[in-house]
Amino acid sequence: MNIDLEHLQTFLAVVDAGSFDDASIDLGVTASAVSQRIKALENKVGTVLLIRSRPVVPTQQGSRVLRYARQMTALGVEFARELSQLGHQRLSIGVNADSLATWLTPVFAELATWSDVSLEILRTDENISLELLRSGRVSAVVTNNADPAQGCTVRKLGSMRYFAAAGSDVADLYFASRGAPDFVHAPMVVFDREDPLQHQLLENLGMNPSGLQGRICMIPDSWQFVRAIQAGIGWGMVPEQQLRDVPELIKLNAQWHIDVPLYLQRWSLQSPLLERLEAILITAAQENGLDLLA
Repeated sequence: MNIDLEHLQTFLAVVDAGSFDDASIDLGVTASAVSQRIKALENKVGTVLLIRSRPVVPTQQGSRVLRYARQMTALGVEFARELSQLGHQRLSIGVNADSLATWLTPVFAELATWSDVSLEILRTDENISLELLRSGRVSAVVTNNADPAQGCTVRKLGSMRYFAAAGSDVADLYFASRGAPDFVHAPMVVFDREDPLQHQLLENLGMNPSGLQGRICMIPDSWQFVRAIQAGIGWGMVPEQQLRDVPELIKLNAQWHIDVPLYLQRWSLQSPLLERLEAILITAAQENGLDLLA
């Protein structure tokens, strides 16, 4: 099936912009032209690709076309640059919040030299980031899933070690014995409803998380999560890298930790841009000690 590249680029613009009208502004064409291109693409594929809501949402078949559109656009831009040495490449990747706040920071110094690349980083939980890759929203993700998504390659970056930690007030008041039963009445901090680490630790210690009697607070920002624990809101699982930067936090027990493996999954394209990205992420992970737990 031969699909018009212009139609794929228009489809991509509509999904990213969220509407036909906004896509027409981004593309510099009329909304009618955008609508005609999408209709032509749907006729070519033989099915509806977009749910005309606001924002527009790809159908199941549309998600497949979206992934293909991003891959073809990425290859087209790289090829055009090889011919003309002009223009900017666009790269979207998904990264979990704790990686963004810790070991990924040195990557920005390298990215600062990529004057020809427009980078978009989507913050996502490492447990669900593959959905962004499967849908075509991003071309690479940092994930805890070692099973490669269809059409993708996998490289292990290493592991992040999380410790049960608290401020001195919470540690003294609730964890005097430093034993597992102390968790029953202690207040707890979690990142969000998708954060499994605190409950996973309790289960590892043979406890039933449903039996907790302390309050639970949700703080969906990596550094504010740490600051909340430091302020005495409760205990939580904190990456070792952040504990080094906040010495006021106390490891409740050196044995109370969880290692979270991290992998880089990316499209298996012959793409110099993705290969550059993979190289600097692996180097950053190694320089920050993630590979020591691999």
